[in-house]
Amino acid sequence: MNLSDNLTKLAIALGICYAAYRFAPMAAVKAAAVGVAGTIVAKQLPYVGDVL
Repeated sequence: MNLSDNLTKLAIALGICYAAYRFAPMAAVKAAAVGVAGTIVAKQLPYVGDVL
């Protein structure tokens, strides 16, 4: 996979998390969206991705 494909998948996943955070009325859904987005970003970091 090239960089463009990886960035596209990352942007779609984070966009879904942002939409859940932005438009969800419940605080639990917002917290879950932030947690999922944090995990997605952490998996992209070389030194954290190896541990996860």
